[in-house]
Amino acid sequence: MFRIEKVDENNKQRVIDFLKLDVVKHVFAFYDIQFKPKHTTMHVAFENGQVKGYVLVYTALEFPSVVLEGEIDAAKELVEHVSEKRFIMHTPPSLLPIVKEKFPDAKTYVEDWMLVERGKARFFRSNLVRRLSTKGDAEELAELLSTRGERPRGTVKKYMEMIKKMPVYGVFINNNHKLISYAGSFIQLPQVWMIGGVYTHPQQRNKGYATLATSAVTQEALRKAEKAALFVRSNNYPAIRVYEKIGYRKIGEKIWVDVRTGLKP
Repeated sequence: MFRIEKVDENNKQRVIDFLKLDVVKHVFAFYDIQFKPKHTTMHVAFENGQVKGYVLVYTALEFPSVVLEGEIDAAKELVEHVSEKRFIMHTPPSLLPIVKEKFPDAKTYVEDWMLVERGKARFFRSNLVRRLSTKGDAEELAELLSTRGERPRGTVKKYMEMIKKMPVYGVFINNNHKLISYAGSFIQLPQVWMIGGVYTHPQQRNKGYATLATSAVTQEALRKAEKAALFVRSNNYPAIRVYEKIGYRKIGEKIWVDVRTGLKP
């Protein structure tokens, strides 16, 4: 019999201690519950004092981000605490039948979960690459991402805030004026940095630019953390080859579950 508890100051440290046992596996929950508590709601299933699963809802993004983890029986109860109408969920393949039963109209995509450890990466350096930091860089990033048709266009203000908060590296051509590829890290912990947002202008692909951008942010990650990790759609073979060149290796799979947002990984 499970006891479902909402995480608050009374049980928070007990939950963090559990998540700390495998920070890579629980990286989103471990980070959000500690550093983004105003935007995070988490319910945990306990059995005989042991954590058997959890569901986390993070609301600071355009659409809520939901993480469902744990044993199957616990997940059946935890998923009932997801009340949002439109969201993206991340969950292991073992829990997909539960999610599909609860959200039958959801679209699902398999993602490879990849990781590289300090001392095992190969870096590709170029004077075309630098870290983004200025308003001009934010304008270039907004222009680059306007070519990503399946995602809503962001504002320069949004991207300026982003490059202030997180390490973002870009590849520039035309005498360092035109941004054509970028990669960043949206979570930085001593145990692991999460790499994401890798994107190259459609007209500039297959030229090694994504490798340079991802290599640069991975290099900073592994100076400051033990590991760097990322998720990539399992059929995105060009991206997977890029990450493998740098040293990333597949360690598992996650399911991206789209509930009425239209977003793909």
